[in-house]
Amino acid sequence: MINILPVLTISFSIAALLAAAYSLWQVRKAAQRGRIFEQQGKNLNLEEVLHYLNGQLKDAQRQQAETAAALAALEKKTEFAVQKIGLVRFNPFEDGGGNFSFCLALLDGHSNGVVVTSMHGRQQNRIYTKRIENGKCDIQLTDEEKQAVLLAHENPNKQPKSNH
Repeated sequence: MINILPVLTISFSIAALLAAAYSLWQVRKAAQRGRIFEQQGKNLNLEEVLHYLNGQLKDAQRQQAETAAALAALEKKTEFAVQKIGLVRFNPFEDGGGNFSFCLALLDGHSNGVVVTSMHGRQQNRIYTKRIENGKCDIQLTDEEKQAVLLAHENPNKQPKSNH
């Protein structure tokens, strides 16, 4: 009968040698991956690169949070800036001339502001203002002033639309 013990020993030895070669290959491959980042002739290992990138990410996240907070504060402030503009040009006199008179509505995000009316005549020019609160005026508005306020509400954050 054939003695099986030497065959088994040789087989296990070959398997162990192959496993050791595979392990050595994997260790070398991992070591190469750790040194693939090269910057200005200096080898950096993977751990150093990841640590650096993690720091950069945290800085970017902090800056993004600061920018978001600043934007929210700016948006809050701009609620009271002029956001709605309406312009109506007209000729108040029937005796000729052109559309040199105008009504200009300047309103904020809460529909508060002013309507400026300029009446241009041959001999004089008159300018009137009326306060607007929540889109309404406590003094009666002319048709042109009402139209300017309406245009301002229709065209928020856009170029003034002129109606002449």
